[in-house]
Amino acid sequence: MRSFVTLIATMSVALSFAMAAYGQNPVPSASDVLVKYGEVEDWTVYTNQTRGDCLIVRDFGSGSVQMGVTANQDVGYLGVFSKADIGLQNGTKSEVFVSIAGHLYSGVATSTHGELKGGYSGGYILTNSPEFKRAVAKKYEMIVFPETKGTFVVDLKGTYKAMEMGRKCLKH
Repeated sequence: MRSFVTLIATMSVALSFAMAAYGQNPVPSASDVLVKYGEVEDWTVYTNQTRGDCLIVRDFGSGSVQMGVTANQDVGYLGVFSKADIGLQNGTKSEVFVSIAGHLYSGVATSTHGELKGGYSGGYILTNSPEFKRAVAKKYEMIVFPETKGTFVVDLKGTYKAMEMGRKCLKH
């Protein structure tokens, strides 16, 4: 139990620094111009011509996951979205726990509802944790427990290759 509390405190501090360092939402908005850069193992890599960065996207069942980093690569984000009603209010912040290979990570998710194309709702977390980025890249499943009535299981197959292509995209 003590290690669980320590882990949550550590991740919360890391995410606070990430949010303070970036100061704005790195997640693409509906008005951003996204151009397809490439595809790898069910992931699509996009160049965001509005912001000058790149992101990777994968649809799964009734959901979608997107990941990216700021143009300077200091802060990464993870967004998980679903077409199911998971009880989110637009713009609210709630604590979210993500389990990857038995390791628990914590962050604050900012929710979006009703403004996403295709009827998706969900949220994103910001991070500057190298451990979290490695886990997402190297493991095969992520379980997300938002403080809502929904739980997401995200298949991470191909994430490493998609992240590699995303890094190449950032260099162009």
